Amino acid sequence: MKQNQKITRGLLVMVAAIFFCFATQAQDDVASWDRAVSLYKQSQYKEAVAEFKRFLAEYPAHAESWKFSGLAHYQLKEYDLAITQLQKAWDLKQAEGRTDNDILLGLSRCHLALNHYDQAVAPLENLAQRQSNVATNFYLLGITYANLGRKKEAANALQTAVKLDSKDADSWYALGALQLRSENLDGAIAALRGGVAAVPTHIEMTNLLAEVLVRRGLAEPDAAKATAFYDEAIKAAVKLKTLRDDAASMELLGRTYLAAKKYTSAELTLSRALAMSKEPTATLYFNLGMAHAQNRAWNKAAEMLLQADKLQAANVDTLSYLGYVYENLHKYPQALDVYNRAFEASGRTNAELRESIIRVTPMVKP
Repeated sequence: MKQNQKITRGLLVMVAAIFFCFATQAQDDVASWDRAVSLYKQSQYKEAVAEFKRFLAEYPAHAESWKFSGLAHYQLKEYDLAITQLQKAWDLKQAEGRTDNDILLGLSRCHLALNHYDQAVAPLENLAQRQSNVATNFYLLGITYANLGRKKEAANALQTAVKLDSKDADSWYALGALQLRSENLDGAIAALRGGVAAVPTHIEMTNLLAEVLVRRGLAEPDAAKATAFYDEAIKAAVKLKTLRDDAASMELLGRTYLAAKKYTSAELTLSRALAMSKEPTATLYFNLGMAHAQNRAWNKAAEMLLQADKLQAANVDTLSYLGYVYENLHKYPQALDVYNRAFEASGRTNAELRESIIRVTPMVKP
């Protein structure tokens, strides 16, 4: 009897010890999981990855750990590893009949970061269906469609994004840029107007709106309508200058005045842009030369156009206009020289330049 009691007590002690070991191990595992998640939330992604790796060695079917580890790799820009682990998490959850929107978003962002637009489509379409009230999903889907050349679907997705969130500057800007690439200037202007109205301090959007309005004005055959586009462009460019007072903004305002045929304002503004520029471009010199010429400041115009020619040699427009300026200065040999250079640069096909050469040649003394 005593022997049996000893055996029973021994078994009880053994069971208690085993139970204690399991309980201790479980507590350790919970602590490891909590530590890993805490590291992730503190943006200590490398440390979080290491901790999740230890945890997954014991629990390889734990979907949440694969998910967080994948998201940590994404934050570290280790996109291929992130995709592998997020896909593992997704597969495990699907096997259990569950889904996870964070995994879909993570997978899509990884593919976008790698420019794998074709692989980003499926998770983003899935996400957009599951979260049809989240603007970000449609913005990312629109960007993906646009990069795949699916312009109509891209426009629809981006339009949905701005309907869901009228303050979504990224979607407004992307929609405007998409319409511009499609040569739909009116569509681009409508989108950029909406974006600037929603986010008045958005510099890039205000800049692009001014640029597109100038292009639209240049393309408009009706003078009154063209003037309206130019006036709106000037307002946008002036506003841009208040948001970003630098040489680039000053130059855009000057180009806008030039397109609107407000030559005195263009001359003054482009001169200021030149003074502010550390490395003036050929385009800036050319536009300032045009403005000087329109105000009949021929010598200044010639100086600016010569600078443009130095920076961008054999440019047909620059040489043609410089020839015109030299003619007005009665410097016919120089005019003939640049007209000939322009004619050669055009591939000897420009009829107007041929006529200019014929016109000036008799005025050059032998």
